[in-house]
Amino acid sequence: MVEEAPTQEYGRPRRPNPETVSYLRGLPLDETLAAQQVRAYVGHFQNTRNNDKDSNKESSQEPPEYPPLLTATHAALSSIHNELASLSCEENSSLQVETLIRISCRFSNTAKLAVLTCMSGYWPFMCTHRFGSHVAQTVLRCVVAKCEVNLDEFDEEGRMIVADSYGAFLSNDTGDLSTLLLQTMQELKPFASELAVHVCGTHVLRSAICILSGVEFVDAYATSGNDCASEWDAGPLSAARRGKLKEKKKKKKPTAAVEGEGNQSRQEVTTMKVLSMLSELQSDQFASDSKVLLKEMIDVISANGGKKSSGSGGSKVFPPGELQQRTCHPSAGPLIVQIVRILSHLDARLRQPSNRKATKIEPESTVDRRLGVLPKEPQYSSGSEAEALVHRLLCWDPSVVRTEGSNSNDDQNTGEGDAKQPYAGDIIYGLSGEPRGSILLETILRCCPDSFHDDICNAGGFYDEDTLREYAYHSVSNFVVQAVLNTARSKSQVGKLVKCLTGIIEDGSTLKFTGDDSTGNGTNKRMGIVWRAMEMCATRGSSQDQEQMLHALMRGYASISSTPDDKHVENDASKRKKRSKAKGLSAEECIPLLLGLKPSNADEGGGFDQGIRLVLDPAGARALHHIFHFSERLRSDWVKGLVRVYGQEDLVKIANDGLGSRCIMDGLLDGPSNSVASKLLFAKLSGRLLFLAAERVGHHVVMKLFRALPLEEKAALSLELSQSLNRLGSNAMGRSVMVSCAVKEYLEGENVWKAALAKQEEKDNWLKEIVGEDDDEENAKSKKKRKRKRQKVE
Repeated sequence: MVEEAPTQEYGRPRRPNPETVSYLRGLPLDETLAAQQVRAYVGHFQNTRNNDKDSNKESSQEPPEYPPLLTATHAALSSIHNELASLSCEENSSLQVETLIRISCRFSNTAKLAVLTCMSGYWPFMCTHRFGSHVAQTVLRCVVAKCEVNLDEFDEEGRMIVADSYGAFLSNDTGDLSTLLLQTMQELKPFASELAVHVCGTHVLRSAICILSGVEFVDAYATSGNDCASEWDAGPLSAARRGKLKEKKKKKKPTAAVEGEGNQSRQEVTTMKVLSMLSELQSDQFASDSKVLLKEMIDVISANGGKKSSGSGGSKVFPPGELQQRTCHPSAGPLIVQIVRILSHLDARLRQPSNRKATKIEPESTVDRRLGVLPKEPQYSSGSEAEALVHRLLCWDPSVVRTEGSNSNDDQNTGEGDAKQPYAGDIIYGLSGEPRGSILLETILRCCPDSFHDDICNAGGFYDEDTLREYAYHSVSNFVVQAVLNTARSKSQVGKLVKCLTGIIEDGSTLKFTGDDSTGNGTNKRMGIVWRAMEMCATRGSSQDQEQMLHALMRGYASISSTPDDKHVENDASKRKKRSKAKGLSAEECIPLLLGLKPSNADEGGGFDQGIRLVLDPAGARALHHIFHFSERLRSDWVKGLVRVYGQEDLVKIANDGLGSRCIMDGLLDGPSNSVASKLLFAKLSGRLLFLAAERVGHHVVMKLFRALPLEEKAALSLELSQSLNRLGSNAMGRSVMVSCAVKEYLEGENVWKAALAKQEEKDNWLKEIVGEDDDEENAKSKKKRKRKRQKVE
C-alpha cells in the first residue's frame, strides 16, 4: 500500500547528542532583536556615508559593533552543521533550529547554501517526521526569499565572519543556490507519491511545488499592512514562523456547528501571487529546469497505476482508480487542489501577453469578505496541462461531443446526453458529497473554460431539478451547488439553473424560518443557495430570471409561514390563505424573514439601546443586497419596503453594523436605486445622523448618503451636522465626515459650500476615469440601445 512506504529507503539521521540539545535550548535567540541590531548597524554606515558626501569630511564616530546576535547565530549554526538534520527531528530543539535558520537566511546568502548542504540526503525522512517537516518547510521558504540585508556583501567584517563560520564545510565544489535547490527537489521527486498521502509530507510537497512554479498562496481578504514593514515581518513569509510549542491537551469530541453561528471556523480563502525570489533564482535556466521538474513531480503524484489516461494526448479513458481515491484523501486532496490552481495560473500567465489589452478593472473582480465575493481564479485553456489533469481526475472522455439538441430540448435534458460519458457523471456525483472532493470540484468549476463548465453541469445533473434538489439538501453537496451558481458563465446557463431552482425554493425547503417557532421546525436550511441564486441573477441573469427568482422566494416564504393553528381557521380564511400562498408574501413581509431581524416595537423604544447586539443572517443580507441591483420594476417594492418595515432605531442599528452597512446600506446607496433610497433614508434617519457620523462603521453610511442626495437634501444634511461641531471634531470619524459633507464650508456661506461640492465632484469624476467606471456604464448603455434597435427592426 502507498501508506506503508519502505522507510528504510529514507536517509534517517542519527539521534541527536543530548549535550547539543541542551546547548541549543540554552541559546537566547530572538529574531526581532537580531533584526533591530542589523538595522541599527546598517543605518549607522548609511548615515555616515551620506554625511561624508555632504561635508566631504570623514566622520570621527566609532563604528558600532557587528550585530552580536547574528554572529552568535552563524557560530551556533556552524557548530551543529553535522547534527542539523538530527536536531530538526527532536521536539525540544526543532524550534530553535527554525529560529537559527530564519535569522541566518534573513541576512546571509551564504547561510542558505550551508543549510541546504547540511540537509542533503535527509529530506525524505524529514518530510515524514512530525517536527522535521516544519523545519523542512521553513528551510524551503527562507532559502528562496530575498535577504532583507545581505551582510555578506555589505562590508569586509561580514565576509570574514561568514567565511570563519561556514568555510570549513563549504568548498568551491558546493555549487550555487539554484543547483542545490534543484538537487533538493530531485531528492524529493521519487518519494512524491508517498509524501502526497502523508500527513506531514504533503505540506512540504506544497511548498516545493509553489517554489518550482514561482507562486505562493496568500489570504485573499488580508488587509494591507504597513508598506515599510519587511517581508520577513509581515506577509506570507512571516507566517512560516512558529510560536511556542503548545501543551498537549485531550482531544475533544467535535460538535456540529450550526450554520450562521459566529463560533464556527470559516474556510480560508486564498489567492495566488508571484513569489518574490532571489535574483539567482530568476534566471531563464532555472525557470526551464524547474518547469521540467514540476511536470515530472506532478506526474509522479497523479500517476494512475502508471497508465496515461486521456487528456490532451491520451486515447483511452480508464476507469476510476487510485487517483480518484486520492482526491478525497485528507492529505492528497488539498495537494491536488493546489496543483490544479497552479497549473491554471501558469497557463493563464503564458497567454497574458496576447491579452494585455484586457487589463481594465472589472467590478466582479473586487474581493469583499462581507459580501462573500471571492477572488477570480485564472482559467486554463484547451490543450493545456491543467486540462489534461482535470480530464484524468474526472475520467473525462474528450472524444464525446455533446449535441446541441441535448441542451436546447428541455424535455430531453434528463441525462441522456450525459450517459455518453462513461465515468464522469458518477465521479462528479461522488466528489460533490465528499468534503475534500467537493473543494476540488469547486476549484475545477472556477478554473475551467466556459464550454467545459457547461459540460460539467450536464454530466453532473445540475440542470435536472430532482438531481439538483438532492445536491441542495446534502450537507456537503450544497456548497458545490453554490459554486455552480457563482461561476455560471452565460445567460443560457442562468436560465437553465433558474428553471430548476424555482421549484426548489418555492416549497420553502431551502429557506430559514425566523418566526416564533415552538415546534422545532425553525432550523437553518440552505440560505447560501438562495444568496448565490440572487447573485447569479443580478450579475448575469435577465429580468425574466430575476422575476422568477423573486416570485419563487415570495411563494417559498408563504409556504413556511403557516402555523399549526391555521388548520382550525374557517373555510373562507383558509381559502384566502391558499390564494396568498399561490401569490406569495409581499416584499415587506419577506424582508424580516430574509434578514432574520424582526422589526422592533416603536412604543418600546426600539429595544436596541439595552445592550442587545444586532444579529443578521449573512446569506439573507447578501441576497437582499443583490435584490437591490435587480431591474427597477422588481427592486422598487423591496427598496421602499425595507424603509417602511424598520423604524429609525432599527435602521440606525443596521447602518452601524458591519454586515448591515456593507450589504444593506451600500446596496441602497451605491446601487442603481440610490436616488430614491437616499431620500427615503434621509427622511427616516434625520435626527440620528449626528450619532452615526461619530461611529466607526456608521460614518461611512453618512458620507455615502451625502453623495447620493440631491442638492437641497445635501444642504439639510450639512445643516444638521453643523449643529454639533464639537462632537464631530472629537474623533477621526467625525472629522472625516466634516470634510466629506463640507460642514465648515456650509457655515461660511452658500457660495463657499457649493464650490467645495464642485471640487469634490471633480475629484470623484477623476477617480472614476482612472478606474474606468464611466466607460463601463457607457458601454452598457450603448449595448442596450443596439439591442432595442435590433428588436425594433425584427
